[in-house]
Amino acid sequence: MTWRFLLLKRSSLSPGEAANKRRIYIFLLCVAISTLFWLFNKLSQETSANLSKPIVFESFPDGLVAASQSDDVISYRLTSSGLRLIRAFWFSPADTLFIQSDALPLVRREGRNLYFVDEGRLSALLTSRFGHWSTVETVQPDTVFVELVASTTKRLPVRIDAEITFEQRFRPYGKISIEPDSILVTGPESILDTLKYVATEHWSSGRLRQNTQQALSLKKPLPIKSLHLETDEIQLTIPVAEFTESSIELPLHVVAPDDSSPANVRLFPNKITVNYLVALNDYASVNEQMFRASVPCPISTDPADGRLTVELDAYPSFVDVLSISPSFIEYIIIE
Repeated sequence: MTWRFLLLKRSSLSPGEAANKRRIYIFLLCVAISTLFWLFNKLSQETSANLSKPIVFESFPDGLVAASQSDDVISYRLTSSGLRLIRAFWFSPADTLFIQSDALPLVRREGRNLYFVDEGRLSALLTSRFGHWSTVETVQPDTVFVELVASTTKRLPVRIDAEITFEQRFRPYGKISIEPDSILVTGPESILDTLKYVATEHWSSGRLRQNTQQALSLKKPLPIKSLHLETDEIQLTIPVAEFTESSIELPLHVVAPDDSSPANVRLFPNKITVNYLVALNDYASVNEQMFRASVPCPISTDPADGRLTVELDAYPSFVDVLSISPSFIEYIIIE
């Protein structure tokens, strides 16, 4: 007997094939129900599994902060029903076990103030998480220590980690800024002394063509538990405008720093062309009076190669100079 008829429509089956198809469907349904009952029965039985959970100390006494912690993760054995163990295995390890530090006992070792939580406290905290239906045992390590030291505060600059690109003909229009550009960081002095800045998470802008604002999360320096940042994110502002290329012709001035007279100097050519980029918003504002180009007086400088280097002494702050043509010129001195 071929099983292909299970995929055929009822109208295309013979009476015998239709009856066989119904019997097979009923058989498969019974198998599925039996499997579900067997699985439910197995998962309802009590069993044990080894689990782990991150542990973090918080609520420190005033003026104190964690400098080190003996263990970041604890392991334990949990006894419960299979269904509840599956839930604990997939969801509970992601939950952090927070320990209130202000009520912990204190012990001094080698001049260090160590607060600690023992196995009994850890087991009680875990049991309160899972409820009366579970049993927590074999907690490892059986004691976790945290060293508390006096906290201090330091202001650190913020450094952005960003890949910023623009569409063709678009560029930054003004200064790219961040707010705030520095933040207060609180933690142990021994750790703060090693930090020079706080970086943001990496961000890629894509190809920009308009003004952009983006909130960037700050990357907490390690160790995370020992430091408190004034804020978790900063605001990045990128002004964007469309630029175009233009040019302007300028006369050349001869600069004489001493008593040498530039009147006897003839320049060839006596004008240059400046090519620049300017935002479309500022295109009409550009004029010749905003620029000044000069060359040094050859009488006082005596250039070795017989040519003078063109200098652009002044130009508008809102343009980007691309080139000066020509950048070197010839001259003669009339006696």
